[in-house]
Amino acid sequence: MTGNITTQQTVYATVTHDVPAWLVIDRIRNGLAFGGFRFSDGVDLDQVSLLASAMSWKLAAHGLPVGGAKAGICCRPDHPRIGAMLKDLASAWRQPLLEHVILGKDMGASDALLDQLYAELGRPQLHLVQTNSPTAPARIRDLSGYVRDMTGLGAVIAAEAAIGSLKGKRVLIQGAGIVGAGVAIRAKQRGAIVGGMSDVDRAVVSANGLPVAELALAARDQERPFCLALLEAVGGTWMPRDQMLAEKADVLFLAAGSHVVTKTLAETIRSEVVIEASNFGLTPDANAALFARNILVVPDIISSSSSAAMTTHQLATGNGWQSGPLWDHIENNIRTAVTNGLLQASRSRVPLRDAYRAMYGTVLSH
Repeated sequence: MTGNITTQQTVYATVTHDVPAWLVIDRIRNGLAFGGFRFSDGVDLDQVSLLASAMSWKLAAHGLPVGGAKAGICCRPDHPRIGAMLKDLASAWRQPLLEHVILGKDMGASDALLDQLYAELGRPQLHLVQTNSPTAPARIRDLSGYVRDMTGLGAVIAAEAAIGSLKGKRVLIQGAGIVGAGVAIRAKQRGAIVGGMSDVDRAVVSANGLPVAELALAARDQERPFCLALLEAVGGTWMPRDQMLAEKADVLFLAAGSHVVTKTLAETIRSEVVIEASNFGLTPDANAALFARNILVVPDIISSSSSAAMTTHQLATGNGWQSGPLWDHIENNIRTAVTNGLLQASRSRVPLRDAYRAMYGTVLSH
């Protein structure tokens, strides 16, 4: 591997069974580009391109082990023709998947869907890593350091870097999928009180906190609506989904979809700090509205970087890190990005996102 960086985005666009799909390579580093594969009927090329760029920015604070990429298909993962679609995409994207790109999970994706894509390709998911490191595992989920709820763990680390210990702090979580449930579990482990959560249909809040860890596992196993399970179990207060944002809290974690918090919703937020655990959970106008109100936003390119960092460090080294040292390294990088970014943001009177880009832009320009 050369260590050189290729920076111009490359787009592979195709249509399968009347459904558009895109693979975008933002840049190639050390011969590789990595990103998730999103299955959503709301995805489009602009979003996939933005996500690919965001992946590179996430990795900048972690030394850019590999370049950023992203894939998306404009349908739900339960589409009746999804198997045939994956076969078409494996053929259409064969060159980049054989030469540079490794795809992991994103919204709507599952291990089974990714396994099927690579089965159609006729290669293991990590065949590009195995070329240089034959003892590396075949799948991302078998890498050393792959732990449950690791995106949530990174978001919680970012929150602690911003405000100190979470012990006794009241947190709200928008989103009850894999990331939202992971944030809840990791935040409770650090002593936080999970005062409210919302899913796609409703929100539930409780002054005494929600028993999230147990119910998260139960909801996953039973494939039941997460907040309905909470409501039935603890008898908390029900409210419309977006109304929860107006509840008072120390920290609000955004762990739902992209650009779901608009300026109008942002103006109702009463939390002191907002953590973007999802990819750009705030619209640009919402970001500006929160900055004008002196509400700190820790952006996704910091707080949603831990999973990508873990994976790409291992891709770049052929699974060469041990889990403990790797996670110590990731935590240190996130805390450094937040701490130094806050100092720069205060001096320059800009949002933390802008300060981060100024600090780490040189990583992406070389």
